Amino acid sequence: MKIAYEDVLQDIPVIEYQERVKKAREMMERQGYEGLLVWSDAARMSNVRWLANYRAFDGVFPYPAMVFLPLEGDPILMAEGSLVSYAKDETWFSDVRGIRQELPNVLKDFQKKHPNSKIGLSGSKYLALEFYEQIQDSLNSSVHLEKSNIIEYLKSIKSENEIRNMKAAGRLADIGIETIHDLLKTENLTEREVARQAYASMFAHGADTVSFDIMVQSGPNSSDYFLARPRDRRIQKGDTVLIDIGCRYNGYSSDMARGVAYGNVSKEKERLLEVCLEAWREGMSRLRPGMTGAEADIAANEVLKSEGYDHASGEGRGCAHSTGMDPEEEIPVIGPDSEDVLVENQTIAFEITLLQPGVGGTRVEDTVVIRKDGAESLTNFPHRCFWYQD
Repeated sequence: MKIAYEDVLQDIPVIEYQERVKKAREMMERQGYEGLLVWSDAARMSNVRWLANYRAFDGVFPYPAMVFLPLEGDPILMAEGSLVSYAKDETWFSDVRGIRQELPNVLKDFQKKHPNSKIGLSGSKYLALEFYEQIQDSLNSSVHLEKSNIIEYLKSIKSENEIRNMKAAGRLADIGIETIHDLLKTENLTEREVARQAYASMFAHGADTVSFDIMVQSGPNSSDYFLARPRDRRIQKGDTVLIDIGCRYNGYSSDMARGVAYGNVSKEKERLLEVCLEAWREGMSRLRPGMTGAEADIAANEVLKSEGYDHASGEGRGCAHSTGMDPEEEIPVIGPDSEDVLVENQTIAFEITLLQPGVGGTRVEDTVVIRKDGAESLTNFPHRCFWYQD
């Protein structure tokens, strides 16, 4: 049965995009920018889409996209040349051009009118060298170009329209893992067979595309790798199974994970799963706006330390990563060195991963939104996953 979308606003209204441009310009003015270059590519499309409602194509060619936002005047969307007509149909911007053909002209025209100006660059971490060189070659020494996180910060704070879309994506992820649960009533399925059916179920119920490659890792595959694609290993009773799953709905991502005790497992495996869940729950219970990313990382790790476990986290982060239109976004950073301050309506994927080679692996993760009084989960499949025990 498909989920009910009656309460989901599938399209963000133009007035909301216009308000985003207004907020960006207010921040530009405070920081002394007369122009802002905003980069996206097909894999990380949220910067440009947040402003222009345009997403480059993925999986065909590394299609680029860029917005030039002047402090005054019309914003300009630049897309790959063969996609300009499509981009015009997608965006609310009136000025759409080919990026390779027009980026130098846009910058040269701007600096003629605004000599000695300062231009910000959002998305610099992922900017392709081809376009960085074009930018450098187009600007003379009187124009100062510097990295900016204006768009990264503003897009991290979600509107209720966006959160409704993320809730729909979250429910679809729930359906995907429900499918895996039902499939494992039948023994002798491989990781790949299970993952394929989870994809099919999410798409059948309304998912538009994937957020990332689904992970279904069982037995030693769950304990030895932080991330791994599904393999042809058959999932067996007594395994721990690490499942990380998500999809996009209307361009908004979900990201959730569960560690599963499949059948009767050893006491050592059971303890691994229980401690992971306890740490996750403790960390979730402490999340509040106003705390730093470092403070948000403390509570869960205190539980793990007291129980003698080390947290397996992704490079450069701790117990969470930011999320939204992209499955992993830039702000806020959650980790031991982060000074980012959590703000109401920011969305993160809060996660704890434990890997114990020779024993098992587990992860608990939900997409959550930071509310005034704490964290609200947007993915809601049961967290304690002990399936089909005798």
